[in-house]
Amino acid sequence: MKNKHRVVGILLLTLVLVLVSCSSYTPKPSDKIQEPAPVKLRLLTWADDRYQQLYDMFHERYPWITIEPIMVQANDSNIMAKIEELEKAGTPADLTWIAGDLLAYEQKGMLANLKPYMDKDESFQDKVLPDGYFDTMNFHGRRLAVPFVDVPMWIVVNKDLLAKHGVQMPSNTWSFDDFRYIAKQVTDPAAGEYGLTTSNEFVMRLLPLKAAADGHVPNLAYMNEAMTKSLLDTPAVLDDVRWLTEFVTKDGSMLSWYRSAQEGDLVKNFMNGKTAFEIGGDWLLPRLQREAKFNWDILPFPRGQLNQYSFHIYGPLALLSGSEHKEEAYKWISFQFELEAQKWKIDEGANASVIDPELTDYIDQAPIWQGRNIEAVKMTKDNGLVLPGATIPGFSDYNWVNMLNEIVFNGYDAKHLIPETEAWNKKTQQLREQWQKAAPKG
Repeated sequence: MKNKHRVVGILLLTLVLVLVSCSSYTPKPSDKIQEPAPVKLRLLTWADDRYQQLYDMFHERYPWITIEPIMVQANDSNIMAKIEELEKAGTPADLTWIAGDLLAYEQKGMLANLKPYMDKDESFQDKVLPDGYFDTMNFHGRRLAVPFVDVPMWIVVNKDLLAKHGVQMPSNTWSFDDFRYIAKQVTDPAAGEYGLTTSNEFVMRLLPLKAAADGHVPNLAYMNEAMTKSLLDTPAVLDDVRWLTEFVTKDGSMLSWYRSAQEGDLVKNFMNGKTAFEIGGDWLLPRLQREAKFNWDILPFPRGQLNQYSFHIYGPLALLSGSEHKEEAYKWISFQFELEAQKWKIDEGANASVIDPELTDYIDQAPIWQGRNIEAVKMTKDNGLVLPGATIPGFSDYNWVNMLNEIVFNGYDAKHLIPETEAWNKKTQQLREQWQKAAPKG
């Protein structure tokens, strides 16, 4: 028995010495887990510091990555010039917002194909997105960009001005006839009050949406079903243009640019409280919440003869081919679809891009919509039309907005739309044929 106890004691002593020896081991530098090296991503944007909170949220998730926003003017020529400038300086940009014409960037070889990154992104695979979500940003099998944000728009209403003229807030199913009638009811030139803000938002948003809701065109921007031709010169669309022009020339509920200037341009800014209706999205709503001196709310766009739609813009976000940090830059793209980023965008007045019950429920909690027409917000999730153009050849040369502005606000004859539309239709077809012959590889 004594020998057995001695053996056990020796074994225990040996074990203690081994443990002590292990606990005093100092790991070599090569044994330590290497943290990622710091990375700064250059993002070309035309927003101010409004997105800083989102940049900070991203940095909190990926502490070694920071976003450096670089301000550019929101047009393709300025953005492309900045991309080239930074590359020549040896400090290439990693990401960019696109002002509209994705094919112009693709033609210059500036864009990385996002599809391989997204195909292996396990987090992204779990997300449910609306049907056709990427349709306007895919071209020849390449995914040129993703929607940075889904921007729905509404008719913004000065409820105080309506009440002053004895007009009740319309229902969410109001019609275009209701819209026009109310605009006339609240117009009082002696008081400098008008139904509509003198804003080309009505030309860019309301007019093409009416054409679609009345069944005169299948898509926004007056494009045909296949997105190959403009229908702006068709008789039904020309009648729509005359309809809005009569707000200026017949009803007097919206002022021309000349008349507006005569009255000090007060009616060009909805924040002045002198007009009843404006069109707004996430760029206007936070400012209204902070600064408006009157009671405001939103309404959906009116119902047409066939449908009731809402107008959406998907701001393209692209990964640049010249980026030296593509994997890290893709993390910023993927982050846009995480619930925390989606909720932040709802708080700012945008729609959730991801279909998720938690995000739908969050609309009721978002501070920006408290006391507002929340049902109108929810309607935009299901009845949206997205502005096309990102992958339509020559879309940046399609001058439809400027042409319509001249007709509605400057009194030009609508017949001028016919030859210009015919010329653009010919040009886009030629460009389409060129792209088909020289489709970019992989």
